[in-house]
Amino acid sequence: MTPSQPPPPNLRFRIYATARSGVQAARRLVPAALLPPRRDLSASLAIGVTTYSPRYERFLRPLHAAILRIFPEVHLTIAVNGHGSAAEQARYLERFQREICATAPSHHRFLLHDRPHGLTTLWNAMLAASPNDRPLLILNDDLRLHAWMRRWAEGFDWASVQLALLNSSWSHFAIAPATLQRVGAFDPGFPGIGFEDMDYTARAGLAGVAIGNHLCGYLRHQDDKPATTSFDAISARVWGKYTSANQEHFAASWEPCREGEGIWIKQLHGWVRPRRPVEPVPLRSIPASAWQGTVLFADRI
Repeated sequence: MTPSQPPPPNLRFRIYATARSGVQAARRLVPAALLPPRRDLSASLAIGVTTYSPRYERFLRPLHAAILRIFPEVHLTIAVNGHGSAAEQARYLERFQREICATAPSHHRFLLHDRPHGLTTLWNAMLAASPNDRPLLILNDDLRLHAWMRRWAEGFDWASVQLALLNSSWSHFAIAPATLQRVGAFDPGFPGIGFEDMDYTARAGLAGVAIGNHLCGYLRHQDDKPATTSFDAISARVWGKYTSANQEHFAASWEPCREGEGIWIKQLHGWVRPRRPVEPVPLRSIPASAWQGTVLFADRI
């Protein structure tokens, strides 16, 4: 390569990626106090977070504080799953109400569960509890948000979102109301965690909804692998932390097929097609009378 020649494409990308990483690293050092909001995001997006008791201190409380600080005006829904014995869960929900719900702003909503439910049930409940005129950004609780996430969100085109992952992960993704109309809600037949993302990928593909991907250097998935989950009593584990019953439910709905005869699933490195006709799953609404202020006891309605 002579000096007059441009660097090869892969080298150009490496130079670009290195420069981008350096800029993002510098921005992550900027404190939130120096990043006041530049525009109102209350009508642009809503946020939803799923959590359960073992992650309260280490993950949920810091994440909730970060959302309050970075996105103070944005509608937030937190779905708290059941875990452990009934007595332990009751004590946890009492603490959660005292420490989180009681001091939260009026545009925050809390879905409290007495019993364990599959992740899709929590996602659907958050979709039903959130405004239906903007995308919902669904987050795991084991995330760290940096203050510059505000600037990133202010520059993002939320109106263009159909179904989009951040950093190629279903640990943080955005879904629009129009996508729910075309694809339907998440399959509530998944009793635990795992494989529900592959199911929705396949159903979105059949419905003609492309899944976007957007890079965001201001949120970090800490990828917690808990010693226990809410589902260990009903199912074994596969792929490290996922529920074997979810794997079985996926296999009962989809079968492997040849290239081009179905939908490509990245995690499986293969193609699948439905075993039976696929219909959109309706999203179950929440009666207004079920709310106690900003709190819903989801297992008591």
